[in-house]
Amino acid sequence: MKTSFTRPVNPFEQSRLVCRMCEYKFPDPIPEFADHETEKFREHMLQRLTKKNEYFGDSVQEIVDICTEILNNFLRTEYGGPGTLMVIPFVDMADAIREKELPGAPQAARAAVVWAQNNIDNHWKEWTGEGEGEGEE
Repeated sequence: MKTSFTRPVNPFEQSRLVCRMCEYKFPDPIPEFADHETEKFREHMLQRLTKKNEYFGDSVQEIVDICTEILNNFLRTEYGGPGTLMVIPFVDMADAIREKELPGAPQAARAAVVWAQNNIDNHWKEWTGEGEGEGEE
């Protein structure tokens, strides 16, 4: 029977790794990217929420405006590329929709977060030229 042993974690090695991770600086947000991405988001949300009229009724435009404003603010102030997409703006979307007593807050926030997860990091890479040449030999 073969026994395996794990090496104890050296606290000095661990602290060096943590310090290196803390030193990584994400890029600053790019306002032009934020505006461009927000328009793509707005188009998607209008199309998506209009199809789900049973949730949103006549409030689609107002809900899209709320979500779009929150996303644009986040992209302009916080988003600095892959690794910086947070859930907070999507929670804020649901809260703002509820505060205005509009229908479909969870559905709208879910549609927004799914679109963001599928698109924002990839669009950032295209915008900044990151990832070009990947997969080429």
